[in-house]
Amino acid sequence: MGAQSMTGYAEGRWSEGDDLLVLEARSVNGKHLSVKLRLPSSLSAFEQRLVNLVKENVGRGSVTLTCLEFSGFADAGAVPKVNLDLARGYIEAAASLPPEVSRDLTAYELLRLPGVVAESEGRLDAGRLERALDAAAGEALCGLADSRRREGRELSEKIGAMLDDLSGGLKSLRSLAAAVPERLRVTIGERVSELAGNVLDRERLEQEVAYLAVRADVTEELDRLEGHLAAFRSALDSPESQGRRLDFLCQEVLRELNTCGSKAVGTDITPLVLEAKVTLDRIREQAANIA
Repeated sequence: MGAQSMTGYAEGRWSEGDDLLVLEARSVNGKHLSVKLRLPSSLSAFEQRLVNLVKENVGRGSVTLTCLEFSGFADAGAVPKVNLDLARGYIEAAASLPPEVSRDLTAYELLRLPGVVAESEGRLDAGRLERALDAAAGEALCGLADSRRREGRELSEKIGAMLDDLSGGLKSLRSLAAAVPERLRVTIGERVSELAGNVLDRERLEQEVAYLAVRADVTEELDRLEGHLAAFRSALDSPESQGRRLDFLCQEVLRELNTCGSKAVGTDITPLVLEAKVTLDRIREQAANIA
């Protein structure tokens, strides 16, 4: 299955006769799982049920479940309820306006004002509505998971290509690092000859070269970096949530690169370390979208 993105979108629809329910599931990046619901007041009793459905299907990200359409489900004999007190208030407010803007409200205009007509007094068929919610939410969340997987595959491909670039840079670093002892021997030998003439203690020179070579050795750092990159690829292939692990691995890779940079001997190594850091920053940006 591979990695999932934290961003996605899908809709779920349930209809039967005159009853219609359409839910929209949308997710964006988030450190943890958070669920927001945008539902009509008549569905407020089912909020926890929907939250639980989201938690069962989504591991990480900020998920918003919105009711796009909701009609039917009430008793056939239901009639609207008019808030007469509020309607009188609107009429009195209109009458108090200056003559140049005041006018009589028609019954149609009055009924369209906010709060004048309440929702149907008919009872909702709870059992039927639960089945509709489960079906519509299930379809929306299933589609959301597919959407997140598709984007996750695209992210994995982009990150994989950047990991290849980073691996190539590490190979170049390892090649240059292997040549450090000989470079030190030549550089120090030339410098000592300039200062001391023909008086050169070869044994002491070898000792100094060995000491500096050990301090400049980045073999362990490069070995750990290769291990981190292998772990990164493995995490991208995992169907489980790996976003936090990828963030941790980015921190560890940066730590090792910083050490390589501080140990760098020669102007040709530093540019490679800097380029690796740039690539890592691009990887971190993309990995931040992984669930």
